Amino acid sequence: MNNRFLSLFTLVLLSLFAVSCGNAPSNVLKNVQVEARPVDGDVILDFNAELDLGAMSFSSIAVPIIHPQGSRQIGQLELVSTLGGKNQLHVELNVSEVSGLRSGMATLPNGNMIPLIANNQTIAIEVGNGAKIYLTLADQVAALGVALPISAFDSIGQSVPGLNLFPLIKIENIIGTAGIFTGARPGQNGIAVVADLSQAINLNPAPVVPASSLRMAMVSSAVREEVKLDYRSHVVPSKQKAKMDDILYKLHKRKTVLRMR
Repeated sequence: MNNRFLSLFTLVLLSLFAVSCGNAPSNVLKNVQVEARPVDGDVILDFNAELDLGAMSFSSIAVPIIHPQGSRQIGQLELVSTLGGKNQLHVELNVSEVSGLRSGMATLPNGNMIPLIANNQTIAIEVGNGAKIYLTLADQVAALGVALPISAFDSIGQSVPGLNLFPLIKIENIIGTAGIFTGARPGQNGIAVVADLSQAINLNPAPVVPASSLRMAMVSSAVREEVKLDYRSHVVPSKQKAKMDDILYKLHKRKTVLRMR
C-alpha cells in the first residue's frame, strides 16, 4: 500500500503540466524577463522565459526570424538547456520591422485558441521548424506568444488530440502561461509560452529617441479596435489529463531531449 501511494504521489508531483486544484497555477513557467529597447531608431524586444521541464530538457538551438516579406533577419528564437538544469526560451525581435505586417486571427498549431491572445488580432510570424511567434499590440496592450512543435509530444496527440493545457500565473508585473497543446497530426503537438507584457513594457519611454517615434513603432501595427486579453486558464477533462500525465511521466523518466520538429 505504501509503495502504491508513493508511486501515485511521485506521478502527481512530476506531472509537469498539472493543475492541482481546478485553475491553480502551473509551476512550469518559473521566470519571465522582458525589455523593449531603442536601437538605431528601431524597437528591439527581448523576451526570456525560464521553464521547469523536470528531467526533460530542450535541445539547444538558435533559429533566425526572417521577415515574412523578405529575406532579412529581424530577430532570433533560441532554446537553451544549461548544465544546471535550466531550460530557457529567448526571443529577440525587431518590432519596428514587423510594424507594417497585416494582423489577423491566428491559432496554435493544433488549431486551438492561443492563450491570453484569444480572438484578438495578432501578427503571426512563421519561424523555422514549424515554430510560430505571435505579437499583439495596441495602445496600452502588448502580448507575445511562442509556439514550439515538439516531435516527442506527437505520442501525446495520438492519445489525446485537440487539447490546450495552459494555467495562468503571475510573475511580478507579467501575467503568463506555459503549457502544452496537442493535435492528431505530427507537428500539432508541443509547448507554448504566452505573456501579457502590458505592465512590463514602457509604451511611453523616456526620449532616448523621440518618444513619438518609439511609440509609433510599438503600436503602428496594432489593431485600431479595442484589445482585451483573455485571462482564463485553459484546462482539460480529468480523464484526458490523466492520459497526458502518464505519457509526460514516461518522457520524464527517460530524460527526453525535446527537439523542435
